[in-house]
Amino acid sequence: MTFKSVSTSGTTSSKASSLFDLNEHSSKPILVYKYRSGATCLEIKTESTLCAELDKDPSLPFIRVTKKPIPRGNSRLDILGEDLMMPEERKMYAEKPTLKASVANVGLPTLAKWKHMIFGSYDDLYIVSRSVTPTPESSKNSSPESSQHVSPSSPFPSDSNHPLRNREA
Repeated sequence: MTFKSVSTSGTTSSKASSLFDLNEHSSKPILVYKYRSGATCLEIKTESTLCAELDKDPSLPFIRVTKKPIPRGNSRLDILGEDLMMPEERKMYAEKPTLKASVANVGLPTLAKWKHMIFGSYDDLYIVSRSVTPTPESSKNSSPESSQHVSPSSPFPSDSNHPLRNREA
């Protein structure tokens, strides 16, 4: 499933590029970290390939792409809880103490680290993550009415024969 939108001028753009302010025509290499995806290292790709990859994902409405600046000279980067949030959510949860908690620590690939230090490449780390805030759809599915929990027929256990209980003793 590919999400494409047509603008009023008749040009077609990807849904991911409009949602996450990505340049779908850029061939500039970027560093991508996929939070909780099981990936073992950072990926080097272009914004256009990232847009194409995200457009094919059926869960695009629940995906976030945020950017974190990479300080010059750093070989490792701490990913904080606030780095996974969109700017409007950061404002909403600004007073929560866990926003500054580290959720991951990633190392830059050696080639990317040297290119960043010498040439100034890879200014930002693009963080792809799933939405952490509940959506109306997910809260509807987790309501008590839709749960599979079975209530007991009575609040107290019945006096049934238990295999370890000997009634004659």
